[in-house]
Amino acid sequence: MMNPEDLQINFENLLKLGYAVVDVRYKDYDVLSDSQKLVIARVDSDRDEFYPAMLKQYTSVDFKSNEIYEVWTDVLRHKIKMSNVLNRDISIKVAALDFIETIYQAK
Repeated sequence: MMNPEDLQINFENLLKLGYAVVDVRYKDYDVLSDSQKLVIARVDSDRDEFYPAMLKQYTSVDFKSNEIYEVWTDVLRHKIKMSNVLNRDISIKVAALDFIETIYQAK
């Protein structure tokens, strides 16, 4: 099982290739023994604004450009932790909002 602290993603390189991490799924899979899977989506346009826009939609917060990737990684980690505690896959929107309300400190 993946430890939330082990989550390392190079968001900038993925975006250059036209992809983005939009979620992490928590459940048992028949194919692999890992229980967490990153959900990758194709990003065809507005790559520079993808993560800021997604976080704004989920949380209603405008983040500084230098903290976007750190905040998104923290949201993904938070989702893994919440899913582990609840023993079910929770919505990324729920995890993002809970992270903002309970953990995030504006810099």
